[in-house]
Amino acid sequence: MNRLVSRAIEEFLRSTYGEELVQELDGTPEAEAGVTDPARIDVSGLSRAGCRLSKPLSEMLEDMGGWMTRIEPIRRLLRFSGRDFKDFLLRLDELPGRANLVLPTLPVPRLQVRTSERGVQVMIIDPDPKSAWQFLLVGLIRGMADDYGALCLIAIDEVSIRIDIWDEQFAEGRLFSLEGASVMLGTT
Repeated sequence: MNRLVSRAIEEFLRSTYGEELVQELDGTPEAEAGVTDPARIDVSGLSRAGCRLSKPLSEMLEDMGGWMTRIEPIRRLLRFSGRDFKDFLLRLDELPGRANLVLPTLPVPRLQVRTSERGVQVMIIDPDPKSAWQFLLVGLIRGMADDYGALCLIAIDEVSIRIDIWDEQFAEGRLFSLEGASVMLGTT
């Protein structure tokens, strides 16, 4: 599993920042040490790249989450979660189970999605001080909001992500095809 995560990080860095950065990071002492701590491996490549690019790790993780939504097979799997953005958010608590069907050893934290009295979606994440999931999920939510054409404000604190949807049909969403039938986002 660590190899798969490392490969995903490498592909993100390559497609976003270029082959030169990946080659430069491959020669660092940390990369050559063969670190085996799963909590460290998950973000070590992003951390080193962030240092080189003068970007905080949280921003690198958020960017990687957004990048993942542009990979068509991942995007398609995420789009099966809901016909509109709000429906997608309400079903995000199913994400850990779905991820573990594909990668049983992937340590995805438990998620709880709640709707406040003002209609704001709040995602509560099992707290883990070493977890990178919160920032990765923010990027993923941001990318899917764009995919659905929704305008929202996303804010984070220690254990939750708050999504305030201002307009679910702010922009035209990307086409999504299910069994040969094209469906525009926001239509039934």
